[in-house]
Amino acid sequence: MNEEEPKTGQRVRRRASRSAGPTGADTDAASTVVPSETAVPSETVVPSETAVPSETAVPSEKPAEQLVALNKSEPSVSEPKQPAEEPQAPAAVTPDSESSTPTAQRPASWKVIGGIVLASIVALAFAAVSVLLLVDRSKASSADEERAAYIAGARTTALNLTTLHSETAGADLDKFLAGTTEEFQSQLDGRKDSFVDVLGQVGVQTDGEILEAGLEKIDGDCGTSLVAVRAMQKNAEQPEPEERNYRLRITMCDTDGQLLASNVEFVP
Repeated sequence: MNEEEPKTGQRVRRRASRSAGPTGADTDAASTVVPSETAVPSETVVPSETAVPSETAVPSEKPAEQLVALNKSEPSVSEPKQPAEEPQAPAAVTPDSESSTPTAQRPASWKVIGGIVLASIVALAFAAVSVLLLVDRSKASSADEERAAYIAGARTTALNLTTLHSETAGADLDKFLAGTTEEFQSQLDGRKDSFVDVLGQVGVQTDGEILEAGLEKIDGDCGTSLVAVRAMQKNAEQPEPEERNYRLRITMCDTDGQLLASNVEFVP
């Protein structure tokens, strides 16, 4: 189109021309990439390289840089990225934690030590009780043996005293006196022979039998027992045996390790 030459003194008027703008599709594409304050940009959406925006639609370089920065810094909403797990460093051992370890283990060790000590005490107590029981049993056994010895000596003395025969009167009397103390024997000094003669003249025959015997008391080294005796007696005037019952209190004393009768009494 030819322009008319201006006349002198007239103002030249030029017609403004506008270059062809982007198509509707390009305009939409360009509008979607404009960053907004609230919208989260997607990493997959980039501006088209072929679209040529108009002078009025081209954003400045600064918003483009902000868009790139947003794309790099903000994760995509549609495909969020999982943050990589960073390896955890082992916890540093502090003096407090080091000291807490033996403190936590100390009760267990004290329990073990306490159990060992308790078991040892129980074992020692059991051993002590066992020893005491053995000692008591030994003492009881010794006491039983001592009582039995006193009773046995009293039974022997009573049996020898009630068993006499006129034919063997001297030997029978010696047997009885052999189980007595010197003090008791001294009571028959000077009368032994006369006693043997009387037994021979009367023709005494007596046989004793121990019915029962029991310990009455223990006094030091001496023990006194009661003995029940049954004797079958006969003589020249009474040829048939006659039963006689006696109770004797006999005291036996330990004389040089031998039990001897120190006293004999007839108890009514």
